[in-house]
Amino acid sequence: MIVDLHVHTQLSSDSNVAPEKYLEVATQTAPTLGAICFTEHRLFPADPALDALYAELSDRFQITIFKGIEADTDLGHLLMFGVTHELMRRFDLTSRMLKSEHLIEVLHHEGGVAIPAHPFRESGYGNLLDSLLSRHGSALAAIEVLNGQNSRDENSRAEDAALKLGLTAVGGSDAHFASAKWFMTVATELERDVKTVEQLCLELRAGRARPYVFPGSG
Repeated sequence: MIVDLHVHTQLSSDSNVAPEKYLEVATQTAPTLGAICFTEHRLFPADPALDALYAELSDRFQITIFKGIEADTDLGHLLMFGVTHELMRRFDLTSRMLKSEHLIEVLHHEGGVAIPAHPFRESGYGNLLDSLLSRHGSALAAIEVLNGQNSRDENSRAEDAALKLGLTAVGGSDAHFASAKWFMTVATELERDVKTVEQLCLELRAGRARPYVFPGSG
């Protein structure tokens, strides 16, 4: 199952794309996505109307929609899946410079997954992965090694770090627009199909994932 773990919609201040547009593009590209994760900057929308819209779009396009967040931490951007009420109670996810150490541990305890985004681009995570892993252990299980907006060198350094440290390597387009330069470029391939964010987190925590490059994306 192919899932894009890193996509921004008009709910992020630097994108103007409606979620429906991404799904339209995905269904016109082969192979298509099985799931898409909307990871807005500093926003985990807890809106029943939005959840209803996502459910309707998922059913119409037959592509599962997951909500995540690209949090702003003291070390850089952190993709988070499995956000719970307890996590939102303890942290103001709209804030900048959240304490990554506490965030990673609490999210892991809640059954979620924290993934450093583009760890070698405008991020402190890349150079600190060794020490972070020694402190957090399995709470830091995966990093983004294929980011569609990274340079080849930035992705290569992340891939080398994942291999060296035994971290699960994943990919995401980091799309802010639905054009070919931004979207349906890279993603993550899961060994098993998932239908819930809990199942997604289980697969990522178990390491049953790998980066995926769409044919013809360069």
